[in-house]
Amino acid sequence: MLFKLLLFILASKFTKSAKTDSNFKKFLMGHECVIVVKTKDNKNGKRFIFKDGEFSTDSVLDQYDAAMVWSDAGIAFNAMKKGEEGIMDALQNHLVGIEGQIHSFTWFGAAMNYVMK
Repeated sequence: MLFKLLLFILASKFTKSAKTDSNFKKFLMGHECVIVVKTKDNKNGKRFIFKDGEFSTDSVLDQYDAAMVWSDAGIAFNAMKKGEEGIMDALQNHLVGIEGQIHSFTWFGAAMNYVMK
């Protein structure tokens, strides 16, 4: 439940920034990718879509450029609430896997850092 809430908040921050922050709008221009953040069992997750300088989201979890696949929702929540440090620790401890295009995932990490500051 907390993982879903965290993803909702992240999506809300992307939506707000894409509509109101001129610097974030510039950041989005020229970067098109579809990122999924989900649990390994596909029961929890969200798809983040960056296209044509805009942001949208939905619950399709099997179509993406890159995916962050967590071992379970509790681990995902605890790591993601710590930000980049928590995610890097989870990667090192094999609690999250990255599938797809690494450069899309790297860009998504920068986008997350931007809206969460």
